[in-house]
Amino acid sequence: IGADLRRELEQNLERGEQSILFLNRRGSSRMLLCGECGHVPECPRCSAPLTYHSANGRLMCHHCGHSQRSFDACPVCGGIMKRVGAGTQKVEEELAGLFPGAGILRMDADTTAEGHGKLLRRFEKERIPILLGTQMVAKGLDFENVTLVGVLAADLSLYVENYRAAERTFALLTQVVGRAGRGNKSGRAVIQTYTPGNGVIQCAARQDYDRFYESEIHMRKLRRLPPFADLFTLTVSGVEEGSVLRTAIGVRDALRRRFGDGEVLGPAPAPVLKVNNRYRYRILLMGKNDKETREEIGGLLRTFAGNSANRGFNIFAECNAAD
Repeated sequence: IGADLRRELEQNLERGEQSILFLNRRGSSRMLLCGECGHVPECPRCSAPLTYHSANGRLMCHHCGHSQRSFDACPVCGGIMKRVGAGTQKVEEELAGLFPGAGILRMDADTTAEGHGKLLRRFEKERIPILLGTQMVAKGLDFENVTLVGVLAADLSLYVENYRAAERTFALLTQVVGRAGRGNKSGRAVIQTYTPGNGVIQCAARQDYDRFYESEIHMRKLRRLPPFADLFTLTVSGVEEGSVLRTAIGVRDALRRRFGDGEVLGPAPAPVLKVNNRYRYRILLMGKNDKETREEIGGLLRTFAGNSANRGFNIFAECNAAD
């Protein structure tokens, strides 16, 4: 919690007004890290670090569901494990230390087993001073006593491998900022970011839809991204990475023979290379989502499935994939 946001929270507590804090991450800390050798515990089935959850003292994989007990000593060198990166549980603990006695309601996938509607009714009826949550608190909430919205680590959804990252971040920030000042009282927002000069963050802070659209549509046109072209993603998966890569190269070559070298990119590892013990490589095709293209891709998938050499591999295709 930065100094500006802390000051605004103090003012709201003094006035008896409510605040909403948004963090697009659950868990206590993003991961554990050994301060001596740098070891990071990873999921045994996925190429992703395990997320630490302080509520049950466990490390969990948010991709396949693997769970194991946490540990204080590094299993590699015996050094002390440190918690890196803030999650909702950790922010809740920090808030409790900064504002002892103040009511804090946390709302994320770990606390809503009984239904998020019940939590929101508590927040409104009991006038709990601070609501902390993930995307559940970003849209659709209308509380007249909420006059402050704080966004923690606004960059989290911005720098990811998806052409919609800027659009999603802008939409998310404008939605959550709009939760303040819904009643007769004026509202304000504090956005905490590591890149305050970023155009997406700037436009979201000003609620400047027109300027964001002009900038984003210009970049989409330059890069031949939707809506100026359609982006097909073909993903090949299997249990042995080298074989998956070689098979994906074969898929790429088949696409290039039909559509041309300049329209096909890859193969490249998926953002999370291994999930549930299966490696994944992606090939991108830039084209038009018309009947002819769909028939060509459908034919390629059928040929792939009918080839005995591809036994043990999976392939699927998406158009303008969300992730």
